[in-house]
Amino acid sequence: MPGDTVAVAQCIALDADAFPYASATFGVREAAARTWIARDVRIPEGKCPVIGFIAGHHRRGTLHIGGLAVESAVRRRGVGRALLREAVDSARAEGMDAVALHVSVANRDAIQLYRREGFCVRARLRRFYPSSTHGGERDAYEMELRL
Repeated sequence: MPGDTVAVAQCIALDADAFPYASATFGVREAAARTWIARDVRIPEGKCPVIGFIAGHHRRGTLHIGGLAVESAVRRRGVGRALLREAVDSARAEGMDAVALHVSVANRDAIQLYRREGFCVRARLRRFYPSSTHGGERDAYEMELRL
């Protein structure tokens, strides 16, 4: 994806819509960076817009997910779940030990998705987010899936 300027721009736009801060650095050619995207395949070949992404990096045997976002018009249709499963499968194939992420304690839909996919809460991180984010809720869960 780093060479696909349009996909990078679409991911940045989705990221800005989903998060009050940049969740990932798109287009960076870093060996540890990982990005998966979902496209709307109903659109003709070559013009399929990005409708979701999951981005992160690996470090010391763990894939750390920095952001997962899906276009609002197609949320709750399995796009996020498919992206998450693809990332987990890739981490497994690369021989990683775990997948980890942070999620606002206020983001019930995301927490439910992660739990259904086997993630467990490892810790509650007090005042993890700035007060201007997530409706003023500053705490996050650190969640992990052991592979």
